[in-house]
Amino acid sequence: MVEEVLRLNTLNQEDRHIQIVREFSEVPELSLDRHKLMQILVNLIQNARQACAGSTQAHARIWVRIGMAGPKFVSVEVRDNGVGIAPENLDRIFSHGFTTRKDGHGFGLHSAALAAKEMAGTLTVSSPGLGHGAVFVVQIPVSPPLSSP
Repeated sequence: MVEEVLRLNTLNQEDRHIQIVREFSEVPELSLDRHKLMQILVNLIQNARQACAGSTQAHARIWVRIGMAGPKFVSVEVRDNGVGIAPENLDRIFSHGFTTRKDGHGFGLHSAALAAKEMAGTLTVSSPGLGHGAVFVVQIPVSPPLSSP
């Protein structure tokens, strides 16, 4: 599914200088809402592309890692070496309507965080600051929680 999202986000002419690095480990098959996970990943990869396009890095890269986060969660990490996130924005990055881009609307990361939560997972962010890239990690449980009646 991650490969499908990467194909959907085929780099355009302006993004040809961005290298995609895949680091995929074996993980169990998940029972989840495919649409929600695709929504999250498309958003994270598009944001990483935009962060790299706006950066002065000579070698722009996006790393996509898949692996286990402990015994009960699969983790998908999208890391870039783009423009980064200011420390004061890390706490607000998933807030509805918050954006740092002039053409942004502030719905993408908010919707992605809600989708992760709806799948009993999490979406987190870290960044060493402006000019140093960012890391977004979505964690989804291997077994979905049992619904209560």
